[in-house]
Parts: sequence; structure tokens; C-alpha cells
Amino acid sequence: MSAELHVVADGVWTIHHRDFSMGGMRLGTRSNLFRLADGTLALHAPGPLTPAQIAAIRGLGEVSVVLVPNLLHNGYCAAAARAFPAAKVIAAPGVAAKVSGMAVHEELGERAPGAFAGVAEMMRLEGCPKMGEYVFFLPGSRTLLGVDLAFNLHGLTGFDRFAMWMNNANDKFCVTNLGRSMYVADRAAAGGSVVRMTDAWDVEQIVVSHGELLKSDGRRVLREAWSFALE
Repeated sequence: MSAELHVVADGVWTIHHRDFSMGGMRLGTRSNLFRLADGTLALHAPGPLTPAQIAAIRGLGEVSVVLVPNLLHNGYCAAAARAFPAAKVIAAPGVAAKVSGMAVHEELGERAPGAFAGVAEMMRLEGCPKMGEYVFFLPGSRTLLGVDLAFNLHGLTGFDRFAMWMNNANDKFCVTNLGRSMYVADRAAAGGSVVRMTDAWDVEQIVVSHGELLKSDGRRVLREAWSFALE
């Protein structure tokens, strides 16, 4: 297995782009992969993939889906589509209008795409229209794939740590203060989504774009992170 790829579970991988920065903060981001029932791969929330990382992905097999699951993480999806030209691009509604030079073949809706049958289930995070996020659950490994659903940042230093201190987001799995104020437009709707997810899905592990993998007790930790919207 390439050092570029971290095994999350059987048939699930992540690539941590640790040097990714936004707003002057080095918070990292992730590209994730999961294997579909036909043996091909879905590339979830692609980040700034290097040639070595693209080669490592190709070593796993054919990428048949490039999945863009929210409106905020779209800066690298066109490059991913070019790297895997045979892949079908499946994206959250609104992505096509934000990304030029990339064809969206299917928009996410009420049900998980047919390509994910038997492997992944899906729910939309309601109440957060600027985020437009769709969350995926892989029941075979009890792994939840989120993007900006929460942050899980640990061990930050310097300005990064100060910024996350201001966001009450150091060394824990949480929704940042900025996320609550800027992206959660309807707390009741968002909280209801999280309740439906945690009622329906026996979540153990959680992968989010910014921070470390949550390796256990995902159902409880996710509800705690969103407890501000459950009151």
C-alpha cells in the first residue's frame, strides 16, 4: 500500500493533504475513496491531488465516480475529473454553476446514486444551504464520510491554534463557532438531520475533511458535536 493512502477500513481509504490552507490557516483537507459493488472506486471530496497520489489511486483500481458532496469543497474537483476522465461526476446541486470546465453527469437528490447501491447510504444535512452537504454512510465498515459536517483538529500551534481557540475548536470533534454562525441557517432542521443520521446509522468511524479520523463511538460524538442544534 502506498504511503499516500491511509486505510480507514476494508475498501475505504483517505489521503490527508496536511499542508492545505484556507484563510491563512493550515488546517489540511482530505480526499477519500471507497470501493463500489462492481469493484470500481468512488473518489469522495477530491482535494489537491499530486501526481504521486493520483498514481496511488490508480493502483487501487478504476475510479468510476468523482463525488462532490458539498458546495464548499469544489476547488479541486475539475482537476480530479481530468485526472480520471472515464469517471462520472456526481455532485451536490449548485456545484455545476460554480465550477467551469467540468461536466456534472448526475446531481445528488433524495436517494443515494444507483452506483452506490449495496455500499453507501446518503442523507442531506438540512438547514445549511450555503454548505449544501450530503453525508454518506458505509454500513459495511460503519464509516461515515463527511466534509464540513464537523472539524476534528488536534495539535495545532501558533496562529492556527489561536484561530481555532477563537472558534472553540481545538483538540475536539465539533462544529466551529464560525460554522455555526455562517453556515447553520436553521438549527432545528440541521439538528433534525443529525438525529435522523444517528438514529438510522450505527456510526463507529467518522472521516471529515479538516482534522483527524474519529476512530470510535461516532454516533455519540456526532450528536454531541451538534448538541447546540438539538436543544
